[in-house]
Amino acid sequence: LEVADNLSRAAEAVPAEARTDAANPHLQSLVEGVLMTEKELLKVFEKNGVSRFVPVGEKFDPFRHSALFEVHDPSKEAGTVAVVTKSGYMLKDRVLRPAEVGVVKGNQQ
Repeated sequence: LEVADNLSRAAEAVPAEARTDAANPHLQSLVEGVLMTEKELLKVFEKNGVSRFVPVGEKFDPFRHSALFEVHDPSKEAGTVAVVTKSGYMLKDRVLRPAEVGVVKGNQQ
């Protein structure tokens, strides 16, 4: 699972503009290779019943999510997942690794 996380982080580290910059074909090739490797790894996971989930906007569930911090956001309902720092994984219908998240905190009145 850590390998999948690292591949995802590597792809996200390159800005979108740099991915399509014709002046740097080596970077384009590197990003393409990282994305293809990540895609293949996720296919192997799926063949074995493992799926990734990113719960942004879902109601916080302590069985599927591990809360790391609270976020103040009046535009969202308290107790919902606002930020995902690490994706979660399921093995068929069981949690293999909970998603590490930031949760919208309740209004202070």
